Amino acid sequence: MEQIKRVKRVQHLYERRYQTAAGEWEWRSKYYGIFTCKLKRKRRVFPLGGDLDAAKEGLALLLADNVKAKDFDADKEKKTRGYMFSKWTDEYFAKKVDPEKHGGGVEREKRSYKSLKPFFGNILLSDIKRSTIMEYRAKRLQDPIMRRGKQVVIEGKFKTISFVTVNRELAFLRFMLNMAEDDEIIEVAPKFKSKGKNSLIKSDKDRKRDRIASEDEYRTLLGNMRRPSQRVLIGLYETAMRATEVLKLPWAFVDEKAGFIRLPASYVKEKKRRNVPISPELQTVLDELKTEQKKVSSISGRVFTRYGRPMKSIRTAFEEAREKAGIENLHLHDFRHTCITRWAAMGIPQQAIMAAAGHHSIQQSNDYTNMKDEHLKQAFGNYTPVIQPKPLDAASDASY
Repeated sequence: MEQIKRVKRVQHLYERRYQTAAGEWEWRSKYYGIFTCKLKRKRRVFPLGGDLDAAKEGLALLLADNVKAKDFDADKEKKTRGYMFSKWTDEYFAKKVDPEKHGGGVEREKRSYKSLKPFFGNILLSDIKRSTIMEYRAKRLQDPIMRRGKQVVIEGKFKTISFVTVNRELAFLRFMLNMAEDDEIIEVAPKFKSKGKNSLIKSDKDRKRDRIASEDEYRTLLGNMRRPSQRVLIGLYETAMRATEVLKLPWAFVDEKAGFIRLPASYVKEKKRRNVPISPELQTVLDELKTEQKKVSSISGRVFTRYGRPMKSIRTAFEEAREKAGIENLHLHDFRHTCITRWAAMGIPQQAIMAAAGHHSIQQSNDYTNMKDEHLKQAFGNYTPVIQPKPLDAASDASY
């Protein structure tokens, strides 16, 4: 999403305000000189940085060069020669990214890059246009989902890559192109419309899910999983933590004496410290894991292990259990919604839920709370009965 407007009283100078592609909804401004070059009669767009005074000085120099009929393409060809998408992204991971600040986001970006590289890898950054991106999007949405070398089949149909996955990949592509523009590797990054039929990336609001696991679905899934995977699922159900947060959880974050899992800001996506209460069900799992790990000579320091070795994923185990149970349209991340909804139905104050879940706003917390009929019954059951035992008799029960 962006806005472009001309700077008042300065001809040929424009301000572009856009939202960052790294998940932060903060406005950033950058100035551009836009004019028609005298030599080739072409419309030119020059990035001039984020400082207004410096942008005015830079524009003055460009306009002076234009009067002299300078060939602006000569500098452009020299700068972009050999700067392919793969080289730019490899340089980003090697030199520009900060894993400590980025947390688990680095791994998500690397997964997106793995999918983007075969298509965009050998293309110059300056040659990546909106039409190129649309071609990738159309092709990618037709790719089958592969598990252990085989195509995933659900209800007799081959499962293809979801829009959410492609959306995540395109968001990373947008981030890399915007950063190339900021570093003046390219003049202007392609536009990623976020609204309408031709939108390349849907907003989070458009992708909001309201699916949660019922108590019966949760118990049925546990019944179709082996114990190591069961323990991870219990962790998801009881803590509202993300799957990667549970799987990579070290014992150093577990404060059993106080009854909390203490997640530092650097460990979680929202960069906000979280203290998650340890429920009795989760404490049982922790006790079981400690007893099991005492029997193993070498331990990784991770909480959730399989025979002492750290677990990387329960996706395959979850999908097999879901298929056996006949449960449709349920994802691992839906257990974050499920836990937050359960907490709300139990009458836990919203501020406490937000603190444990890491939410920054009430709206964000509301988006994760998906009350169903059973939760309403549970919530009202904690207070006075909704249905009176007998109708009120106006004559005998009047209070006046």
